[in-house]
Amino acid sequence: MPRLPRRALAALALIPLAPARAQTLPGERAIGRADAPVTVVEFHSLTCGNCARFHNDIFPRIKAEFIETGLVRFLLRDFPLDRAALDAAVMLHCAGPDRFEPLLGLVYTQKESWAHASEPRAILRRYAGLAGLTAPQLDACWSDPAFARAVLQMRLDGEREYGVTATPSFLIGGRLHRGALTFEQFATLVRPLLPADRRP
Repeated sequence: MPRLPRRALAALALIPLAPARAQTLPGERAIGRADAPVTVVEFHSLTCGNCARFHNDIFPRIKAEFIETGLVRFLLRDFPLDRAALDAAVMLHCAGPDRFEPLLGLVYTQKESWAHASEPRAILRRYAGLAGLTAPQLDACWSDPAFARAVLQMRLDGEREYGVTATPSFLIGGRLHRGALTFEQFATLVRPLLPADRRP
């Protein structure tokens, strides 16, 4: 198996160990300030190649120029396309909100290592261990029907409320945009929604 990226390991090491069980059931995860003038929702699947490319190659610039500057609040909603994606989503939520973002980065940068493996859970257990989650704690989340239901509910809500059929899909300004966005496409969609004096 390829070695894990040093940056991902360093990010995990800086966060306190996860509790024995996540305090709340899975739900959307927010990155950015709650009072940001624009909210963007992404429906993603952790086994989706286009989602991985977006998060690995495009999202870091979006985060630096739009999220960390307080312009955009970015919401992630799970839309698992297969069992491996569902298991990975449960693992991320099981680790707790403080470790969600660094674990998300790790899962996406290593997607080819686990998503098509014969036993994805074995590799996901390793990632969970880096987040301070023990194998019994993770197994408890995987065997808890409420965890899987909460993740699948996000997919069902996306399908019913917004017509999401594929990943990634982005809800920006009330309109659904399907497919991985380039930075330029993202900026073009978001800038008109910002107050005139805050447009980059």
